[in-house]
Amino acid sequence: MSRKKLYIRTWGCQMNEHKSEGIAGLLARYGYELVDRPEEADLVIFNTCMVREKPEEKIFSEAGMIRRLKEKKPHLLLGVGGCVAQALGRKILERSPAVDFVFGSANISDIPRLLTELEERRRNGHLRPGRDEPVMAVSKIPDRLEDLPFLRRSRFQAKVTITEGCSNFCSFCIVPYTTGLLRSRLPGEIIREVSELAAQGYKEVQLLGQNVDSYGNDLDDPDITFAHLLRALTRIDIPRIRFTSSHPKDITPAVIDVLAERNNVCEHVHMAVQSGSDKVLRDMRRGYTKEQFLELVYELKKRVPGVNVTTDIIVGFPTETERDFEETVDLVKKARFGGAYIFKYSPRPGTISYYKWPDSVPPEEKQRRLEHLLQLQKQIVAEDNQKRVGEVVEVLVEGEAKPGSGQVLGKTRENKTVVFPGRPEWVGEFVRVRVTSASVAGLFGEALEVSVPVPT
Repeated sequence: MSRKKLYIRTWGCQMNEHKSEGIAGLLARYGYELVDRPEEADLVIFNTCMVREKPEEKIFSEAGMIRRLKEKKPHLLLGVGGCVAQALGRKILERSPAVDFVFGSANISDIPRLLTELEERRRNGHLRPGRDEPVMAVSKIPDRLEDLPFLRRSRFQAKVTITEGCSNFCSFCIVPYTTGLLRSRLPGEIIREVSELAAQGYKEVQLLGQNVDSYGNDLDDPDITFAHLLRALTRIDIPRIRFTSSHPKDITPAVIDVLAERNNVCEHVHMAVQSGSDKVLRDMRRGYTKEQFLELVYELKKRVPGVNVTTDIIVGFPTETERDFEETVDLVKKARFGGAYIFKYSPRPGTISYYKWPDSVPPEEKQRRLEHLLQLQKQIVAEDNQKRVGEVVEVLVEGEAKPGSGQVLGKTRENKTVVFPGRPEWVGEFVRVRVTSASVAGLFGEALEVSVPVPT
């Protein structure tokens, strides 16, 4: 008997990608195997996110495509989960007839039950359950993280969630309302999971949380902190430990101490600044000033050799004036980020800023500010990458640059992309590479030493 086919479409951050690995692992226990195309599937899951612009429109547009597939495959099921599902609930079912069931941010474990309910209704002749009888599980966010059997896509890189939720309530952010308040896993659980991954031969683990540096703040134990956790993980025999994302107001000197030592914690810190204007930072409820942020950047660069500091920036926040924007430009010039995700402000119903201020910055002005910062950031990255020419770097190969191109790509410890001639069997291995050229896209080089035998 052939197994049922599952396709998962994921929006949002790496935490959502990891959640999708949990969905895949859970449904594998019920006879589903992953496929790469919705056309091949018996079950399609949308794992949604509300952080970026116009999330609902994208999801309903994709649902329309699945509805057309259903005309050819009437047995095909579509489930919607994640942040949008948590926020909208049954409204999703009312708006899109293509959606069969809905599950909230902390209701992944309910998917098998929802599928059973759908099958029972179909056996009873109800091919499309009425919108007044929704098949859904959207509950209050619990105090603990769901325990899921993750089906990891990679054999050498693994994601490990250490916190979920956030208690900061930045004025523009929907996360506390859709994923709940901060919830930290106990350190023993995390250490055990990373130790098991090391025993299985994984070479890189990425610790995930909306704000990893707030780890332990909800556990009322002074000995459970992010710095203590990192210190414990340095004792595990695994080559690389990464983490994302950091909140500037929560990074402690103890965390910088761990980063500054020679160990398996990688020299990359992603911390969202969002704005360079003190006024806008106050309106955003970020908890630091421009000067404090820059002092943190300078301290990291002084203490941690080769550290790569990356960030997120929002342009066009409702209270951002041209002068405020120029403060952000000045900060970018001084911080010289190794990379930046730059977004136009998008109002989110339910957030503080949505109710407090009208979305007053015109779309064309948001676009101008976005393009200005993007151009500046590209210039900085191109200049700093050029300084790396001639260096020898350690690269963990992640895949082929393009199928059949004869080139592979991977990442350095500080999360810089490197492309160089190589073989597909090098994927998952460490390679020493001499950087021969550079651009805004990354570094380019030639292999010097590979940790696997090179075929003749």
